Amino acid sequence: MKQQKIVNQLQNGEHEKAFVQLYHYFPKIQKYIRLNSGSKDEALDIFQEALIILYKKVNLVSEKEDFKVDGFLINTCKLLWSNELRKKKVRQKSSDVSLEFLAYQDEIQHHIAQEQKLVSVDSILQKLGEKCKNILVAFYYSKQSMESIAKRFGFNTIQSAKVQKYKCMETARNLALKEINLNQL
Repeated sequence: MKQQKIVNQLQNGEHEKAFVQLYHYFPKIQKYIRLNSGSKDEALDIFQEALIILYKKVNLVSEKEDFKVDGFLINTCKLLWSNELRKKKVRQKSSDVSLEFLAYQDEIQHHIAQEQKLVSVDSILQKLGEKCKNILVAFYYSKQSMESIAKRFGFNTIQSAKVQKYKCMETARNLALKEINLNQL
């Protein structure tokens, strides 16, 4: 319940309330970072960076999805610190926490990569018109049939719904290509 409450607060613009609750995890992160060649200031920087990542992730989570805020936040902090240590070329002390983290490192990197993809997809969907966005979400995320989509969006035939979905996908592809080209500049 507490996890879902934090998610809801972040999604509904009640950031201060959510962040106050999330800062209860800071001592655990600080201890981990200090045990692994870090300082309190570095721990705070890592924690704040992880809060930003968490905030972005939460805005992509659907209400139906079971999302563990504490696990995501802690694992993200550990991954960020590991990356920082690699940059500094400091050897991590082998502790139980470090060994546990190494087991989850691939999973955390996968979640971060997925988050970046979702942010890109969400950005593109926001640029589409509301109807196109809803059609694509219904087809690709909700796995609705074209017959169901045709009825829901008031198309006379399934074929006309398919044509509209195709047009929406083409618009989304073009937006994605533009975004890729802008990121390469």
